[in-house]
Amino acid sequence: MGLEASKRKEHEPIIIEIVEYENIDVILSKVIIPFSEVIGTSTVPDIYVGHEKIPFEKRHSLYQTIMRQEFMDAMKALKSEEK
Repeated sequence: MGLEASKRKEHEPIIIEIVEYENIDVILSKVIIPFSEVIGTSTVPDIYVGHEKIPFEKRHSLYQTIMRQEFMDAMKALKSEEK
């Protein structure tokens, strides 16, 4: 295929040497980059921790629309599975 990969230990990076350059587009489309290891962990806390209780009626209208649409799609999928 034109790739030679070696991995020494678990959690060590995989080193890839590209042997054939004519298939580089195909090779690059299959590369997986673990951004969590490249960038590192974030020290910024999450904005929403999940402890707040917001009634559905008080949520943003866009959120309500999305949730209603997802619920309708789930109900349609459930009904089609029953047939």
